[in-house]
Amino acid sequence: MLQTGEVFAGYVIRRVLGQGGMGTVYLAQHPRLPRLTALKLLKRELYTELEIRRRFEREADLAAGLDHPNIVTVFDRGAQDEQLWISMQYVPGADASCADVNVLDPGRAVQIVADTANALDFAHANRVLHRDVKPANILLAKAPIGQPERVLLTDFGIASVRGSDTTLGSSGSITATLAFGAPEQLIGRPLDDRADQYSLACTLFWMLTGAPPYPGTNPAAVVNSHLHAPVPTLSRVRPGLPPALDRVLARALAKHPADRYPSCAEFAAAAKHALTAAPRRQPPYPHNGPRPTRHPRTPQHGRLLYTRSTSRPPGSSRCTRTGPPARHRTGRRRPRPSLRARRSDTHSRRRVPRRRRDLRRRHRSPGRPGNDPIAHQASSRRPGTARRGRVRRRYRDLFPRSGFRRRDGRSGAGRSSCPTCRGGPVRWAAPRLRRRNRGHRR
Repeated sequence: MLQTGEVFAGYVIRRVLGQGGMGTVYLAQHPRLPRLTALKLLKRELYTELEIRRRFEREADLAAGLDHPNIVTVFDRGAQDEQLWISMQYVPGADASCADVNVLDPGRAVQIVADTANALDFAHANRVLHRDVKPANILLAKAPIGQPERVLLTDFGIASVRGSDTTLGSSGSITATLAFGAPEQLIGRPLDDRADQYSLACTLFWMLTGAPPYPGTNPAAVVNSHLHAPVPTLSRVRPGLPPALDRVLARALAKHPADRYPSCAEFAAAAKHALTAAPRRQPPYPHNGPRPTRHPRTPQHGRLLYTRSTSRPPGSSRCTRTGPPARHRTGRRRPRPSLRARRSDTHSRRRVPRRRRDLRRRHRSPGRPGNDPIAHQASSRRPGTARRGRVRRRYRDLFPRSGFRRRDGRSGAGRSSCPTCRGGPVRWAAPRLRRRNRGHRR
């Protein structure tokens, strides 16, 4: 382990950026240029192994031939004191494995995968297979405020040229990460561009759920799941994602390479379309949490919806009718019924007499049909006839000589100037009185 301030191959060591199974990456100052670089050193004990040395040197050669904005640039390589080193572009930031999947937006995750897919397609066009696509090899560079972050693909340590005979090392070990490796890569078959697409789909699954599609600590069980287990449903692991995204991942994670997308860019485009085309379902609210608010009710037909907007086109009104237009009214307006009339007409259009009125009528003239409220309702007499009779009797008792007359000539009779009181059956005649309740319907 190099210390801070130590000089190696002309580079001044600043600090450690990361450490892996094959070596350590340092942040170093370039010996001649005013810039910082990422210096990757191979372990000294691995220098004697010929296969590892060739792989380390091949990484530098393959990455140096790929000039793409989403691929880390390689500046130089060499060996010093039986230790190989590579000088690469320094990317300030972190890798995708450090991202918090609980707060990572699905749209941002798909965009990271889309930028990585562009880098992979560019490498595939130059006959280079990465063979180790995973979140730890995707760097997220810091960007100024208001600008999108930059995504870069790194670590071509086990990359190979398309058409190589095998994916296994000389000792029979698998040169891949089991959690993100393609089925044909895990059993040592020849690979093509769609092997990196499978690993990229596993990376997207991890960025959306926080775990690979086939997790586990037993290597044999993980390999068996990649070969035979069905593709897990993404929307069940993380509720709220559209079901269309499940179909996209199911095709990219197909067991046979022929069933996958032709390129990584097409897989990323399908994932982006599935995420933005269909609306996302909201996850169910917790039982002890706030319940969603109800939408306001729709205004009834014929009501007016008033707004406070002051900017309206000329000739328009402040109110907007939401229902069908009312019919044109003709003739005289119908008077509003009084409170007394509405109370009487609650259950029936025929006026129901009050209890006190029924008792009074029963006391004055027992045996009549009007004494019973039910019989009064069923009677064919016009409403108001009983009231007129009560008014006549009231005037007869109070003013016996004021225009009322008995037609049979008995006591209490008087002359009347009313022409309707001459002749006919015995009855009392009284002038008509003006009703106070003008809203009562006869």
